[in-house]
Amino acid sequence: MEPEYWKRAIIKLKKEDAILKSVIERNQKNILKSRKDPFGTILKSIVGQQISVKAAESIHNKLLKLLQADVSPNMLLSIDKQALRETGLSRQKIDYLCNVSKYFIENPNKSTNEYFLDANEETIKSNLISIKGVGPWTIEMFLIFFKMSPDILPLGDIGLINAIKKVYNLDHFEKINQIEKINQISNKWRPYRTVATWYLWQVIDDELVEY
Repeated sequence: MEPEYWKRAIIKLKKEDAILKSVIERNQKNILKSRKDPFGTILKSIVGQQISVKAAESIHNKLLKLLQADVSPNMLLSIDKQALRETGLSRQKIDYLCNVSKYFIENPNKSTNEYFLDANEETIKSNLISIKGVGPWTIEMFLIFFKMSPDILPLGDIGLINAIKKVYNLDHFEKINQIEKINQISNKWRPYRTVATWYLWQVIDDELVEY
């Protein structure tokens, strides 16, 4: 089921930004969906840190096989670390996944679907940032793909930055001016920067970005 704001967002974005309009119209059949699993969303986001979408998908599929499709904190902690390494995960990411698993086990009242859906974004950020291995980008992926917050712009995401540079022809600007220009462009997308991000990702990735 699509987010309730999706159709409104597309109408506004196409009206406000002619370049983005053409991007949306080329990919309009694809709509953001939530897996409705907070632990699974963070797990996949950590897997995807600083690697390509294709590589992340490959490792995640191997991890799911190892977990026997039981994507839960207890199951992950029960798996031998060498077996986790053989999926392609780095030692650091294995530590991060264990940290997240322990957080979910030790904070049952702050890690349910209902809690995350009801809590505001700032509360979620302040809770999750306390977990070693969960930084701003991972939290932004969580807000986009689990909570489906409408106005997230993950400027730490290299795929998004590359897509914006390509679509808006920003390569000739110096790096500091590129970011300034991106901020100017993205102001037109408020309060639906998540939707703009979703469609721009599809410019750069053959595989659909999903966490």
